[in-house]
Amino acid sequence: MIFLYIAAMAVVLTLAYMRYETTQLKTSHIRYVDYEDPLKIVHMSDLHLSYLRVNMGKIIRVLQSEKPDLVILTGDYITKIKHMPMFLKFIETIKGDHKIFLCLGNHDYNTLENDEIKISKFKKKVEKSGATVLLNDSRCFEKDKRKYNIIGIEDLRSKRYNIESSLKSCNKNMGCNIAFSHNPDIVFKIPEGYVDYLLCGHFHGGQIWMPFNLEFRILRNEVLCKMGITRGAHKVKGINLYISRGLGNVCFPLRFLSTPEIAILYV
Repeated sequence: MIFLYIAAMAVVLTLAYMRYETTQLKTSHIRYVDYEDPLKIVHMSDLHLSYLRVNMGKIIRVLQSEKPDLVILTGDYITKIKHMPMFLKFIETIKGDHKIFLCLGNHDYNTLENDEIKISKFKKKVEKSGATVLLNDSRCFEKDKRKYNIIGIEDLRSKRYNIESSLKSCNKNMGCNIAFSHNPDIVFKIPEGYVDYLLCGHFHGGQIWMPFNLEFRILRNEVLCKMGITRGAHKVKGINLYISRGLGNVCFPLRFLSTPEIAILYV
């Protein structure tokens, strides 16, 4: 009887901690270059707004403190159409004086039923709120005479990704190509030598840690997960890949040893 009581208390305390961890926020700083005043990017992913428990005030304070040149969002914002106003409000809240670029994730495509008309309407609403949606497209960005291609690639699972179109739209005179997409396994579709940086999300850092990487063995079939590449900074095929742990939660608002994250990248 005492054992059952202790076990029940342990479960309750673990669940309480897992719920608490979803409200925390870690800021990760990754410096890829050593010259003065590099391009500063805030990378956020996997908002899952219906299960986002990080206080918006914390997110705003990071943006106000860091003063980034760009904010890049890498997908999974909504799971139901009724969540769209929440996302538009999120964009309006964070837009500040910096440029915002974003792509869509598998949950967004599922919500929009992978329908061209619905995706187009969603894109127009988001851009009216102050962000630029890049779907197999790119934009030029310049800072201190350094030039960058910012490249948005559609999600791997959507089957809508078009690497050739994404790269074809780039300005060949730019010094650096920064791509972003939702699923990190898109890295294997990109020809070597064309992209310098790739920002992604999707894995949630595992969201709930299990021993022996069971959370990835059971729930994921991506190649990178099988290689043990699941979060943070890595180099794959000559590309500097960063995989965000994300801000929100999928299925339920619980995390364990995978604190919500905003990454600050210096490139």
